[in-house]
Amino acid sequence: MTLKQWLIGCLAGSVILAGCSTPAPKADMLPEGDATNGAALFTEAVNGAPSCVTCHSLDGSALVGPTIQGYATIAATRTDLSAEAYTLQSIVQPAAHTVSGFANVMYGQYGQKLSQQQLADLIAYLMTLS
Repeated sequence: MTLKQWLIGCLAGSVILAGCSTPAPKADMLPEGDATNGAALFTEAVNGAPSCVTCHSLDGSALVGPTIQGYATIAATRTDLSAEAYTLQSIVQPAAHTVSGFANVMYGQYGQKLSQQQLADLIAYLMTLS
């Protein structure tokens, strides 16, 4: 294989991969969330994706991931994003924001496994935790 063939192959592969990626939904483009449904989603596995409560506690204790006690207040201070936008990005692109003291080991397929309504419901629930 020549260098030219190799470069063309790499470029073609990059284009194919870029075309296959799904952009993350924007928080303001999600449907209205239902916090009650979100509370249920927090505790259950959905479409093979693990439940949030597996790694995130509600009582302040650290598990594999940080607690979500007081989440809405904390999320509003993490970045320049709104708390909802930060939360959505953290769910669908977990490597985008890593909390100090925790490794990025969050399941990376929530964006594919949860519907936009489920994401909106989960965010609505998390915004009640202040």
